[in-house]
Amino acid sequence: MFQSLLAKLSGSHSGEKCWQLIEQGAQVIDVRSPEEFASGHLPQAINVPLPTLDQWLHQVDNKQHPFVLYCGAGIRAQKGCDILKANGFECVINGGSLKDLVCCQPTR
Repeated sequence: MFQSLLAKLSGSHSGEKCWQLIEQGAQVIDVRSPEEFASGHLPQAINVPLPTLDQWLHQVDNKQHPFVLYCGAGIRAQKGCDILKANGFECVINGGSLKDLVCCQPTR
């Protein structure tokens, strides 16, 4: 299901493509601090601050499930993607910044 879309993606991605993955069931991870998360986040996101990502990844059963990471500007999200990929996660996408994803969020 995700493979055709994931095959088209590499590096940091457009918000539209990230939303396609999210709508297909990708887990959304906000790697900002708890304080940043509390000030506003995507409703479907979980908060896994970048410094705690190493501990969190050991709790994940399915490393093939797609993950979309975001932060304030995209830099921490890319670091998070690098950490997950180095630990065997196959489908991790840098969604960039929260602002970019909110701007591209499909309307219902």
